[in-house]
Amino acid sequence: SITLLTTVLALAARTPDGSSAFGRKAFVLQGATAAAALGLSLPLPTFAVSGGGKDYSTLTISGQDFSGQKLSKKEFRQTVAKGTSFRGADLRGCSFARADLERADFTGAIMSGSSLEGANLEGAILKDAQLDAAYLTDSVEQVADLSGADFTDALVPPKTAATLCARSDATGKNQYTNILTRDSLFCPA
Repeated sequence: SITLLTTVLALAARTPDGSSAFGRKAFVLQGATAAAALGLSLPLPTFAVSGGGKDYSTLTISGQDFSGQKLSKKEFRQTVAKGTSFRGADLRGCSFARADLERADFTGAIMSGSSLEGANLEGAILKDAQLDAAYLTDSVEQVADLSGADFTDALVPPKTAATLCARSDATGKNQYTNILTRDSLFCPA
């Protein structure tokens, strides 16, 4: 069956004189069609750009101002963004994995479903940030201010949540969601 599929794919990409008739995309799509005709299932490739646009991964954007911008689903993996302002920005579904976010300001940012896995958050500001369903690691313990932050349904290691609950700034109500920071972290009364 695999030999037959290979033969069909090779023939689908050639003209009668043996030259290539199709580009890579056409070859893959014709191959998938041939596989379907043989009762086989092949995943179709995707050709989309990650996040539907600009990817900031591995760039240095320190000190820049992204305040109020719509940046949902953008990639900021391993980005150096020291002192960068994301105040009020729409950062839903963004990945900041292993990014250097030292002193970055996320005041009032919508970060629902974002990943901050292994990010350097030393001195970062999460005041009134919406971090519902976000993925956080112990690096969130290094933020300068988390007052009013909403961690509803966020994935936070239990030990880290306990450390955050013990902080004096684990207080307040998120001005956008009206959720108490301590309630969103399941802090004891």
